Amino acid sequence: MLLHVPTVLGVPHPVGWVYNGVVGQPSVVVVEDHPLFLRGLVSLLEGAGLSVVATARGLNDGLDGFETHQPDGAVIDLYLDGGSGVDMIRRIRERHGDRPKLIVLTVSRDPADMLAAVRAGADGYLTKDQSPDGLARAIRGAFDGEAAISRQMVTHLFRDARATSRPAAATASARRRLTPRQLEILQMIASGATTAEIAERLYLSPETVRWHVKAILRKLGARTRAEAAATLREVGAAPAAR
Repeated sequence: MLLHVPTVLGVPHPVGWVYNGVVGQPSVVVVEDHPLFLRGLVSLLEGAGLSVVATARGLNDGLDGFETHQPDGAVIDLYLDGGSGVDMIRRIRERHGDRPKLIVLTVSRDPADMLAAVRAGADGYLTKDQSPDGLARAIRGAFDGEAAISRQMVTHLFRDARATSRPAAATASARRRLTPRQLEILQMIASGATTAEIAERLYLSPETVRWHVKAILRKLGARTRAEAAATLREVGAAPAAR
C-alpha cells in the first residue's frame, strides 16, 4: 500500500513531500493496518500537537516512509502487513539509534508482546482500549520524554521482567550503583508517573528529575524509560503505589 501523506489546507501533496507542521511540533509516522482506526488516530495525534507526516499499513511501507521523512518518531501497531511492529522497531533502532521516539499502539495485552517491544527499543506500549484523551496525553508525553505504558500493563511488566537478556553480573553491578533516590524515581517511573508528578512528589525540580533519569538509564544500560522500568524486578523493587 502506498504511503499517504496528509494534506495541508486541503491540498494533497505527493509521496516524498516532507511537511513538518508548525515549527516545534514533533513529526511522526503512523503505521496501522486498520483504515478506520488509522483515520481517527491521525486526527487524535494532530489534535495533540503532533505533525503526522505519513501513514502506512505495512512493515515495508512504514520503513520506507520513515526513511523518506526522517520523523521525530513513530506510532506503530504490532500486527502489520508483511511483518510485525517489533521488527520495525528493531530495524529503526539499528539505523537511527535512540533518536526517534517509537511507541507501540496495539490491542494486545500479552506480556510477551510488551516485553518483546520494549527490548527491541520501544519507548512506550499502549493499548487501544484507552480513552482518546488519555491516549493523546500518553503519546504526546512520550515525545516529551515520559514513559508511555498503559496502566493495565504495569503489573505484567514487573511480573515478567525476570526474563532478561542482560547477564546477572551486569545486573548486580547496576543494582549496587543505583542510589536510593534513583531507585525511588525508577519505582515511580514504573508506576506510570510523569516527570512533573515525580518532581512534585519528591520536591525536586523537573530538571533534577531528568538528570536522575539519565543517570538511571546509563547505569542500567537501558535505552528508554520503558526498558529501565522492565528491569525493576532485577534491581529488587516493586513499582511505587499510585
